[in-house]
Amino acid sequence: MKLTLRILMLLAGFAGEAAGQGAEFLAGRAYYSEGEFSKAAARFQLALNANPGDAEACYWAGMAYQRLADIATPFGAKDRSKTRAYLTRAMNLAPGRSEYRQALFDVLLDSAYSSRKALRYAADILLTMSESDPDYSEMRRRYDNEKRLNSPAQARFGRLFLMAPRAAYRIAALPASALSPRHATASLPPSGQ
Repeated sequence: MKLTLRILMLLAGFAGEAAGQGAEFLAGRAYYSEGEFSKAAARFQLALNANPGDAEACYWAGMAYQRLADIATPFGAKDRSKTRAYLTRAMNLAPGRSEYRQALFDVLLDSAYSSRKALRYAADILLTMSESDPDYSEMRRRYDNEKRLNSPAQARFGRLFLMAPRAAYRIAALPASALSPRHATASLPPSGQ
């Protein structure tokens, strides 16, 4: 009797834990559909803490971070990095899911203008695909187009174009005391010297 009771308690504990994992995931999906991407990402991370092998939670966490990066453009590098990490993990956990592969490929091509490494990783994805895959020809066409656009001259121009917003962001992030005129003149030597 005691053994049966212990087994039932253990099973109830597992069922409650599984329901908690599902609840976090469902809450994340609800927040995502409402446009609350930060809350959605947090819920998907909680679901992943409970079940690190959940490819779907990885995928949706990546999608939430992608939306956060889109909102923060051009300053969403941290969210873009998380997007790539979660989508890569989702694709590795479920390599047969073409939507995971497609989402990661899209993210890599979207960020390829600032990263040659991302473009190489997109090429690696194409190498793992069969040419008979229905998505292959379109993905190959997009990759070739992005590679052409990411030629050395185009890439240099793109990096120069992005320097001004990045510099403005760094200046805006400085403490006010570093930008005050009194601070600037205090470090200059007297004009008589």
